[in-house]
Amino acid sequence: MADITFICGFIGSGKTTYANQLAQQQGAFRFSIDEWMIPLYGEHMSREDFDRRLAVLQDLFKQAALQLHALKVPVIFDFGFWTQRDRQQFTLWAKNHGMSSEIHYLATDFAICRERALWRNTQDDGKSYTMTPEMLDLFWSWFEPPLETETIYQVDLESD
Repeated sequence: MADITFICGFIGSGKTTYANQLAQQQGAFRFSIDEWMIPLYGEHMSREDFDRRLAVLQDLFKQAALQLHALKVPVIFDFGFWTQRDRQQFTLWAKNHGMSSEIHYLATDFAICRERALWRNTQDDGKSYTMTPEMLDLFWSWFEPPLETETIYQVDLESD
């Protein structure tokens, strides 16, 4: 079991469901960007505002993760980690702070992600962003699946 686990996957891939299960199994503390961003800042904002607020939350979560690590509590970052750069930066940060880390990748087909995200829109739970088909298409163009050279654990969930 790693000190910190980074959950990688696209919108609707099952990241939060998996992260919750993993947290339960490991007795880990889970940080989810959406579950903090939406209550604090609302749903829709400019890309610049989103990126700035995301950076603030990630820094706060990193500080909390260091405190939890000192208490020997495993941590899960349910952030998506859409780019190779993000994955590299976070694993390097963990290593530099004496934490072992793993990237768990949910390789879910885009059609399934799209279906799940659009269904989730009907649930109005206040924990996930409302997505349009156009937003999903745009965001998919930004998503960089892990390369074969990256050390990841591929997670295969049932595609219900």
